[in-house]
Amino acid sequence: MPLEHILRAMQAQADAEIAQITRTADEEIAQLIAEAEAQAAAIRARHHARVEPLLAQQAANLQNQAELDARRALAEAREQLLNEAFAQAQARLAQIRQSHDYPAILRALVRQAIHALGNDLASSSEQQLVVHVDPADVALACTVFNELGVSCEIVPQTMPLGGVEIATRDERIVITNTLAARLERARQYLRGTIAQMLVGDQESNQEWMTSTAMPTPA
Repeated sequence: MPLEHILRAMQAQADAEIAQITRTADEEIAQLIAEAEAQAAAIRARHHARVEPLLAQQAANLQNQAELDARRALAEAREQLLNEAFAQAQARLAQIRQSHDYPAILRALVRQAIHALGNDLASSSEQQLVVHVDPADVALACTVFNELGVSCEIVPQTMPLGGVEIATRDERIVITNTLAARLERARQYLRGTIAQMLVGDQESNQEWMTSTAMPTPA
């Protein structure tokens, strides 16, 4: 068989493996988001009876500054729901870090980060890539990058939830694909979900989402 056909077959097999691993990782993240939403719903049921009637009564009796205080109390209650849901998702990710599925997840994260480099990977071949992973993941990362045939310097960096950050040595290109960064992006999704779940006018929901939004890691 000609070398070109062999290379194409190898590439096709590699692409299929990447797709499968990526699907597995995305399904895991989707499951975490679903479970966090369920937690938010349960928390909402506990807090709704106490918070909403109180705020409704205050809105009817108070003017100006008192009305602003009511809005602030509602925003704080909603932020608490978000923080609790976020903590639940973070705890689940910490458990996954110790599971037998984590090596496959890290491989998927590495492949995604390398894929994100795209054409920049070829242009950066002359300057070795710098890879940051948690100290516990150094050996696994070495294996993954060797399997992929990508030359890099692996630098330990504390990442409690795991994942990878890849950069060119001049730091012109930095790809962050850690589980913490992905969870923070999910946090923004949960913010909108919780706002829709709670009783309240659309304007106050938008006001809360805008005033309490946090920057999302790259």
